[in-house]
Amino acid sequence: MTVTPGRRSDRSVPLRADRFGRWAQELRALLRRWYLQLVRERAHLVLTLCQPAFWLVFFGLGVGRLVDRATVGTDDYTGFILPGVIGSTVIGSAISGAVPLLWDKETGYLHKLLSMPINRGSILLSRLLFQVLVTAVQVAFILLVAVALGVRVATGLPGHLLVLLVAALLTVALTAIFLALAYLGPGHNTFFTVSGFAALPLLLASNAFVPLAAMPVWMAAVARLNPLTYANEASRLLVLDGWRADLVGYLVGLSLFAVVCVAAAYLAFRKQTGGST
Repeated sequence: MTVTPGRRSDRSVPLRADRFGRWAQELRALLRRWYLQLVRERAHLVLTLCQPAFWLVFFGLGVGRLVDRATVGTDDYTGFILPGVIGSTVIGSAISGAVPLLWDKETGYLHKLLSMPINRGSILLSRLLFQVLVTAVQVAFILLVAVALGVRVATGLPGHLLVLLVAALLTVALTAIFLALAYLGPGHNTFFTVSGFAALPLLLASNAFVPLAAMPVWMAAVARLNPLTYANEASRLLVLDGWRADLVGYLVGLSLFAVVCVAAAYLAFRKQTGGST
């Protein structure tokens, strides 16, 4: 008996729906696991939320008194460094986001997960999604503190939301990079050495606290190769300058960078697990 194309198509619809349902269930279970791990470490949770706000207060109100307003191009130094504080938060969040899977790999729990009938890509995706959610809460709290300190985002509420989007794109990209390092590295010593070595230069070799125009030529050239610079520029436009056409280019560039980083993490995960995801 022949099967008509219509019948084959009709059968594929519930199959796809069933696969999507299982995949969504896997994501929920993994996200719940990451959530339980986080809330069980309450001290870490509180410090993770509050530390960036301390940066903003002490740098904005303290160091800001020593900064030449003509150099930074604004009287609102707290608003100027707000993107830099968000960027430093994203870097720390990205590193912490890779640590749970690093421990899973070293303790052998990752192999147990992979032995289950689970879509391997769910493991990677769930970690990225969870870290975006954690960073969004951190950045929202930083924005609230900034408003309390007198910072007024020039683009209003839509600008706040776009700052969250910029932080989310950067979080996805950097978390993916550190996940790839966690998968491919020989152990946690290498991971913490490399990530610790990379974190501070990534932050300081950008325009997080100093505008490009005030940097030496060689440092400005290095900063222009740093993706954090473009995230800072996008957020700074939203906070200080308002809507400008440059913003579209920054968002597109960050989106492409995130896609490339996730693809690299995907390939690293395939290499680590020895199979497709």
